[in-house]
Amino acid sequence: MSGGAFVSAVTGAIYASPWCFLALFLLLIVAGMAEFGRMARKVGARVNLPGCIACGTLLFSTAFLHNLAGERFLAAYLLAFLAAMALPVAELYGKQGTGFQNIAFSFLAILYIAVPFTLLMYLPYCVAGEWTPGIVFLPFLLVWVNDTFAYLAGASLGRHKLFPAVSPNKSWEGFVAGGAATLAAGTWVTPLLARDLPRVDMIVIATIVVLFAVYGDLIESLFKRAARVKDSGSFLPGHGGILDRFDAIFFTVPAIFAYLEWKY
Repeated sequence: MSGGAFVSAVTGAIYASPWCFLALFLLLIVAGMAEFGRMARKVGARVNLPGCIACGTLLFSTAFLHNLAGERFLAAYLLAFLAAMALPVAELYGKQGTGFQNIAFSFLAILYIAVPFTLLMYLPYCVAGEWTPGIVFLPFLLVWVNDTFAYLAGASLGRHKLFPAVSPNKSWEGFVAGGAATLAAGTWVTPLLARDLPRVDMIVIATIVVLFAVYGDLIESLFKRAARVKDSGSFLPGHGGILDRFDAIFFTVPAIFAYLEWKY
């Protein structure tokens, strides 16, 4: 799957129907968990993949059903909670001596991958109280704008390293260019997608993306450096894995959710 096909798949799933969105993101949760598990093994830990997938898909599915079908599905979060509590119990029956690390990495996989996707489902309901594709698409568009202009400026003008110990290719020039483009998009372009959000909120959300996307990218680079891998996976040949494509989303969506929940 090329980068263009990936963007088209995500955009198409969001705008086609909530059910297409559900299907695609359940697949992404499963694939992302598998990538995380492979990297964890390289640092001596074993993620309880079946348990993490069960908990992560239950979290996301419950958010989907809660918002689209009503509060009677809210109790399904209890199933996700039970699945999470089963993770440390399962380690009691394991034969490896890395139970502490295994439990920690399993919970981190859920927190890092499943929770941001679950909060993504709540963004339109914080603002409009109903499924609104434009609000769901908003973080992706801003992150893609930020990444694109940061890459272009960094490749041509980058001289001053942003965080060389973790990601030697990132530069301050790229950060500034990506941030300026993101703020411009948040001010003038994205209001056309999400008419329920005032322009001031768009600017705040764009600022959140500028500040948090870079940390999401750096944290995933930290994971890869510890695991001594170039990419988190090969889901997108030539473009890396699921975690490579969503690293900024994993950090920006919770921050955007916190802002919208506080505001609305």
